[in-house]
Amino acid sequence: MDISRRNFLGGLAAGTVLATAPGCATKCCKACRPGKIALQLYSIRDYIAKVGLEIALEDVAKIGYEGVEFAGYWDKSAKELKKILDDNGLVACGTHVGREEFGPDKIKETCEFNLEFGNRFLCCPGGGNFPPGCDWGKLESNDQTDGFVKMLCEFYNQAAVDARGYGCLVGLHNHMWEFQLRINNGSITFWDYFFSNTDPAVQMEQDVGWTTCAGFDPCEQYRKYPHRSFTLHAKENGMGDGITKFDAILGQPGQTDDPSKPGAAGVDWDRLFPVTDKDGVQWYVVECERHSDDLSAVAPSFEFLKSKGRI
Repeated sequence: MDISRRNFLGGLAAGTVLATAPGCATKCCKACRPGKIALQLYSIRDYIAKVGLEIALEDVAKIGYEGVEFAGYWDKSAKELKKILDDNGLVACGTHVGREEFGPDKIKETCEFNLEFGNRFLCCPGGGNFPPGCDWGKLESNDQTDGFVKMLCEFYNQAAVDARGYGCLVGLHNHMWEFQLRINNGSITFWDYFFSNTDPAVQMEQDVGWTTCAGFDPCEQYRKYPHRSFTLHAKENGMGDGITKFDAILGQPGQTDDPSKPGAAGVDWDRLFPVTDKDGVQWYVVECERHSDDLSAVAPSFEFLKSKGRI
């Protein structure tokens, strides 16, 4: 990447916070404040299938959520999505798509569709990011893997420029493997290589639950890669040896049947919030990995964040 392009991207990132922050398409100052609570709709995908998107979003708004992050559009047009959101006083803070959706041949169509219902943030949650041919059971560095990751950084850097032309942002969302896969002969994690070799215009949507599952410190990621996180995925850790009790409710990490044995390492929320406040995270996006056919995980998760002063 040449200096002029990097300087352009750096200035782009600095100026994007106010200009294109998700949710700031409205004139409401409340919508532009940091630390709002949204729901990743993947959390209630089966509930939406059962009752319909209109009723589901009405119920989400009644809980108190101010925004939603999409993962599919349930065969709705952008105009229909906008009406459902407006009818319930909700805003779109992002959408999850495969990275091909913001490739050079699709970026215009993707941005125009999302902008029509008020969304500016396009985030890839893994689809197209995992190195082809890489074995899930043996994540290791090789020429093919390393070359793919380097290509991926250039892809996202270019996508950031292209998306900015339409007033949008692009970013990457993590699971565990981004911390487990090490490249360059094992010298650096995929996560660190990616965010060290992409411009700050490329957003970091950290899933703090998965980061904790991988044995890494969520707080440290905001210190290493500051001010590039409009959204944070608020998830609880249910992983660990012998874990059998897990409802995916925030503040309630997975537990074992034997109370004498430790449960899953939960997210240290009280330590995290001062860090994310300082970083300027705009949205805490709740994602629950259980109870997708009802609201039994997403309602108490909202109340947990509310109890922590997130609203």
